[in-house]
Amino acid sequence: MLLQNCAIVAGVKTVLSALDLLVYQGDLLIVEGPTGSGKTSLIRTLSGALPLASGYAEVASISLRPLPARRIPPLRRQLGIVTQHPLFMDEESVLDNVALPLRIAGVASTECRARGTKALLEAGLAGAAMRRPSELSGGEQARLQIARALIHQPLLLLADEPFAHLDTDSVELVESLLSFAHARGTAVLLTTHRPTLLACKAKRLHIKDGRLVQ
Repeated sequence: MLLQNCAIVAGVKTVLSALDLLVYQGDLLIVEGPTGSGKTSLIRTLSGALPLASGYAEVASISLRPLPARRIPPLRRQLGIVTQHPLFMDEESVLDNVALPLRIAGVASTECRARGTKALLEAGLAGAAMRRPSELSGGEQARLQIARALIHQPLLLLADEPFAHLDTDSVELVESLLSFAHARGTAVLLTTHRPTLLACKAKRLHIKDGRLVQ
């Protein structure tokens, strides 16, 4: 992933400018900053949800400026995306939800079930496979969302405030999942405004006055 002299605009406000960033396969990067500093806008831009205002950016070998609508699905097939407010299909089971990226990609149902079962086991959710997402706790839903984001083995995981609204035990479980993904070679870029044990093995950047600084 490469960003060169980029600017990100949300509404009429420039939230980030002069943005330069280089992320290699297997990197672990933490972007820290207070609420409203532009962390979510950064994640939305990298995932193709928010247009890049200026500069050059490339994610998974796809240019973000311009980014025509037809290029968004190929981009997102290379990404795992974790948002602050996860969306699930509550009419379907936890197992069906975690396997959704595989189903969209046309993977056979037997393989979807096998890989989904493995993903839930790794996330500590094996016993919840046949439950509905709404029956899970907040921490369990956070782990389900991360497991779903990783099931198709993306090149890059984008996680927006993955520890928000979680208790200490849930934070530790989520940290373990993210660390496991990083150990398997997935590049991980996460935003946070709270301390994390992952910081000891990550490159840390801070958002200050609309700039990304060391």
